[in-house]
Amino acid sequence: MEKVAVLMSTYNGEKFLREQIESILAQKNVEINLLVRDDGSSDKTLEILKEYSKKGMLSLETGKNCGVGNSFMRLLYKTPDAYDFYAFSDQDDIWLPDKMICAIEKIRDQQAPSLYTGNQMLIDRFGRKMGARYESAPSVDYHQILCNNMLSGCTMVFNRALFSLLRDEKRRPSQRLLKNRIHDVWVAMAAAVSGSVIFDEDSHILYRQHENNVVGAGKKGIGDRIQEIRRKMTDSEQRQGRSRLAREICSSFPEFINGEKRDLKVYGFYTNSISYKRKLLRDRKIRTHSHETIIGFAVKVIFGLF
Repeated sequence: MEKVAVLMSTYNGEKFLREQIESILAQKNVEINLLVRDDGSSDKTLEILKEYSKKGMLSLETGKNCGVGNSFMRLLYKTPDAYDFYAFSDQDDIWLPDKMICAIEKIRDQQAPSLYTGNQMLIDRFGRKMGARYESAPSVDYHQILCNNMLSGCTMVFNRALFSLLRDEKRRPSQRLLKNRIHDVWVAMAAAVSGSVIFDEDSHILYRQHENNVVGAGKKGIGDRIQEIRRKMTDSEQRQGRSRLAREICSSFPEFINGEKRDLKVYGFYTNSISYKRKLLRDRKIRTHSHETIIGFAVKVIFGLF
């Protein structure tokens, strides 16, 4: 029976936390080890976690609030290399009993770094089903992940080969990047350049939508994109999220940046090179994956906002 480390970061999640923990512990045909880092909760989240911890049902650590991306990765760095598979979990979803074993069966035979992600059945705050998040499988291409990641961390399961790369001190992303792009984007990009990403069109998770979601399933409209450009123009921390991601991936996984993947250097260092900027402006693939208009894409590249 495979040993699985499930990594959960919590923050003020008292309302739905028990239901999620119980669904994780009820997984079939695997040995579950639930590891939790609380990111500075001020409600009853810690009280609930300590209750389970005292019963030996999870391992708990606490820390100052550092944001969801950094919190998950700090937990990952402290997780021992003692498990067959690793998974991320949100604090407010519900896992179906076969969630973990179905994921493992998809990547069990992979020797190279491998990441499983899956579809989600959306539910409202009362648990009522709202339909599948994706009607067809989203792209797992690194261009898509870089520009507009559609792979959710709460569905991710990965093998030890990928875990070892992610945990390597020389390959870790900056805290600044994780505040901007969060952990699931980093993990998806790392898997896409170093190994493989598998998407399961079936859903094995009930993905709860409510007012306190850190990341939800809503779609961006024109107004949202205008606001995004305004934020990037006024807030330096919001700028160059995509190019910073490409830059850090190139730095952390240099041995995998070859062949077609050399275009990641163009995306990462376009602000330092006129020729790179011209290549990026002409890159139809990256513009298509970004879902930007021609003008919107050109504005971001020209003003260093990509």
